[in-house]
Amino acid sequence: MTDFRSRSIQAVDTLGERLRRMRRENGLSLETVSRRTGVSLKHLQAIEDGRYGDLPGAVYARSFIRAYARALDVREDAALQQFDREYAIAAKLRPSPPADPTSPQPPRVWVTPQRMRWAAVVLLTIGILVYLGLEIRNLNSPPSLTIESPVDQLTTAARTVELIGQTDPETVVTANGRPIVVDRSGRFREVLDLQVGLNTVVIRAERKRGSATTVVRQILVQPID
Repeated sequence: MTDFRSRSIQAVDTLGERLRRMRRENGLSLETVSRRTGVSLKHLQAIEDGRYGDLPGAVYARSFIRAYARALDVREDAALQQFDREYAIAAKLRPSPPADPTSPQPPRVWVTPQRMRWAAVVLLTIGILVYLGLEIRNLNSPPSLTIESPVDQLTTAARTVELIGQTDPETVVTANGRPIVVDRSGRFREVLDLQVGLNTVVIRAERKRGSATTVVRQILVQPID
């Protein structure tokens, strides 16, 4: 087999130029090489002209170079080494095709696993802060207190009246200092004793740790004739 590097060819020659000279020195036409190698004429011509961009990729191009070198009875490894160098240089110099402004652009990916984790941490932190803020506000704000019975400025001849109302759960309720039983829902019902004349009932709802809400009811008890 002929040593590919022993040919008296100028060092500045490209691989294609060297192969073309060797082919001519052997008296072979490009058509003859094409028949021997099975490589199309246009690809052989592209190799000789150094137009590597016209070849169907590096893998196929290396296969063409190997077949071409074998047809000329020269070292395949030396030919492939020079091809790899020239192909790499050509790939770097090859300009990128301009972007088509009319072609649809791939959507930008905003949702990533890392961003989802950060969003979850932020939402959890916000939720905790909101919960703590509501708890602190509930502890410091006065409880709600609604008195359904008796109405204010009530006039009656009865010596008792039923106190009915609603407040917040876990709230202490008193009527003129007397503890009133409150159920788990904040509902309470109690019978209060009255005296003849004007009775002032002070209903107070107070949190265990916080301010209080006060409602006053005045009830006039008339004497029985």
